[in-house]
Amino acid sequence: MQKLQQKPTTKSVFAIKTLISCSTLCLLLLLPHAVHAWMPDVRPDLQPKQDKIIAKFLGNSTDYFKILAYDDVTILVGAKDIMYNISMDGLRELSRLEWFSSDADRELCALKGKRETDCHNYIRVFARLDGGQILLCGTNSYKPRCRHYAPATSELSAAGGSGQRYEIVRDVEAQGLCPYSPAHNSTYAYADGQLYSATVADFSGSDPLIYRENLRTEQYDLKQLNQPDFVGAVERDRYVMFFFREISMEYMNFGKTIYSRVARVCKNDRGGPYSLSKSWTSFLKARLNCSVPGEFPFYFDEIQAITPIVESGSNSLIYAVFTTSVNAIPGSAVCAFNVNDIMDAFEGSFKSQKDSQSQWLPIQDEQVPESRPGKCVEDSRMLSSIAVNFAKTHPLMETAVPSVYGRPLLTKVNLHHRLTTIAIDAQIMALNGEYYNVIYSGTDDGRITKFINIPTPTQASDSTGVDKLKTVLISEMQVLPLGVPVRELVVSSKTNRLLVVSDGSLVTVPLHHCGHIVDCLGCLSLQDPNCAWDQQNHECKSITPNNIKFGIKAFLQSLNTTKKAAASLCPKYTRGTLMADGPIVGGGIVASPGIDLVTAQQQPQVDEELNSKKFHYTKVSAVNSVPVGASTASSESGVSAVDEIPSDKVTDMDESTGAGNDYLLNSFSDGNKITLQSVDPDELMNTLSGPFHSQDDRKDRQLKVAGKSLCWALSFIAFVVGIIVGYYTSKRLCKATSLHANHRNQFTSNSQFTVKHHNNGKDVNLLMNPNHFSSLKKPNLDLEKDRSHECKNSTENLEKEIPCKTSTLTKVKRTYI
Repeated sequence: MQKLQQKPTTKSVFAIKTLISCSTLCLLLLLPHAVHAWMPDVRPDLQPKQDKIIAKFLGNSTDYFKILAYDDVTILVGAKDIMYNISMDGLRELSRLEWFSSDADRELCALKGKRETDCHNYIRVFARLDGGQILLCGTNSYKPRCRHYAPATSELSAAGGSGQRYEIVRDVEAQGLCPYSPAHNSTYAYADGQLYSATVADFSGSDPLIYRENLRTEQYDLKQLNQPDFVGAVERDRYVMFFFREISMEYMNFGKTIYSRVARVCKNDRGGPYSLSKSWTSFLKARLNCSVPGEFPFYFDEIQAITPIVESGSNSLIYAVFTTSVNAIPGSAVCAFNVNDIMDAFEGSFKSQKDSQSQWLPIQDEQVPESRPGKCVEDSRMLSSIAVNFAKTHPLMETAVPSVYGRPLLTKVNLHHRLTTIAIDAQIMALNGEYYNVIYSGTDDGRITKFINIPTPTQASDSTGVDKLKTVLISEMQVLPLGVPVRELVVSSKTNRLLVVSDGSLVTVPLHHCGHIVDCLGCLSLQDPNCAWDQQNHECKSITPNNIKFGIKAFLQSLNTTKKAAASLCPKYTRGTLMADGPIVGGGIVASPGIDLVTAQQQPQVDEELNSKKFHYTKVSAVNSVPVGASTASSESGVSAVDEIPSDKVTDMDESTGAGNDYLLNSFSDGNKITLQSVDPDELMNTLSGPFHSQDDRKDRQLKVAGKSLCWALSFIAFVVGIIVGYYTSKRLCKATSLHANHRNQFTSNSQFTVKHHNNGKDVNLLMNPNHFSSLKKPNLDLEKDRSHECKNSTENLEKEIPCKTSTLTKVKRTYI
């Protein structure tokens, strides 16, 4: 017990402190590397700022705008009780179709406990039918309905005379075709005259389904659908594919997680035989793999949005946005999937679980029925019950769909926003004849990110088997107010418009931002296939078939290159050659590397001006090396410029030296030196500011300021210590001095003390003390004056006691106090 209660020794305490210090140091050293690993892999050349908005269409945040259909001329937008027909140019409302819920439906919605804003008819589904008819479906105050509209017999509408009028042909319930809530994640596809819908079939949203007339997924079957969120649907050949995220059943033994899926059904599926007549016989699903490769891959598991199928050369691609879960590291990614890879995944092995305590494993091929489940057949009603039941109980595939290049096209790790939607400007031809897919992605804080992907020329794979790919983040612009999420994006290449959709507004911005770049290097470094540098007009332009012919040398473009390589392509307009040890100065113009100072249009004027004044070029190695006789000035860029020096003031060098027009300031003769007011180097350096300042200069200035502050602090401390030491020293000396009893100060009623001089017999008034307690105050400073003559005229008693060499102040204290 005594050993347990012993206090730790000094060595043990020192060891513990050392261990804690080392651990803290290691943590601080590793933290930057951990943060760097989660930084975005690329950064845009155009930093976030408010983009130029071309047009706006404003509504309310409760309108829940949804793009139903669009082309290069008009846009159909579903909203609260209205479907808008809006022009792409200017976002002007051309016409509208109104559909309000009945009073009975709104009252029933309120009785169900919904808010007043929810008890409206939000248009969510649109399709064009045969004979010019259209199909609209809406939430109808949590009681979904669909209507068939036909063009009215009247020629034109009364309002404006430009909108088409429609008549109601059919009005039916839309349970399973349209969501109950406008905020629910639902999707649909209209193919071959039939509507395929992925939504919920009940008021509470607990019965998700993929539905086509008379066919649906199994009700409350978690193996088929487990709390899904649908994000999109596409049609391809004989199939319709649905993209969604759901709680993973194959991972339930290890915990709860969400996986991204793609499901497939056949268009000609007619259901199974007998009691299975209303069940899908071709429903299968597979996992989508969007992950950062490595020994331990990092997965982006939650799909958020997809694009329609993009034909990219010989490949058919689907781009999708993925994010991490809400309680994980906030990350987003963009992945692309080849349609052929999706189809190959459905041809692989099936995955199943023997019992609830077993793992999910692939099924052997001999256990699969002879007529493979999921295949499109002529008449599914002729399939065997075994094949239909197998497809119903084993919908999951073993093989996950890999992403193109085996990695995300873009990864973003940001604490402030996530990606929400995506759009593609497909097959943009660059000057080199290559085609690129320009990708636009929106975030939940109103930003638009634009980037492209450049594969390596050989598309060689590295040691991990992953194709090499370069991501070029072109720009990131703030389009919507902060905090307003981007719901949808629409690209219109013909009108050079990007439509940005939020819950309560429509905004169009330019597809290209070439005009934001003002120099050749910036235009080429942007690596935007839409932008090229015009050498004739000296501006960054958007290249289109209307204003450019491919192959003309008047335009410059550089893709898949570095800034150094791009700078070598830009024409040089500076006078002279840029030197490594200093800028070239000519005629009062300072040149810095990578900056075009004189354009082609300005060159003749500058040449004429230089020839008329006969200026010479001067090479300046450093700011501090400029002599006193040279003229200096601090510019905004932080580079000193040399004033214009006429030729008659300069001593020319011998041409045989090969120096050309480069002269040293020290070559001026003494008689020709220009005398100027001297400049303090420190003051000059303090006035300089700009990108040419080095970080070491700032540190030196900070160290000087810190040193001055430290000196003042130490001086103040020394002053205080000196006062304290002097006070105690003087107090000790006063106590050690013995005063004569006859000369002690007596406190009497007489407030005046006089001393009679022996020489003249006159009374000299030495002290005036009207206050009885004035002796407590400090002595009068007038007593410190020299009174050495009083030593001779004092009394004999004073002459014996006080020596004449004693200071005047000490004599007065001993005599009168």
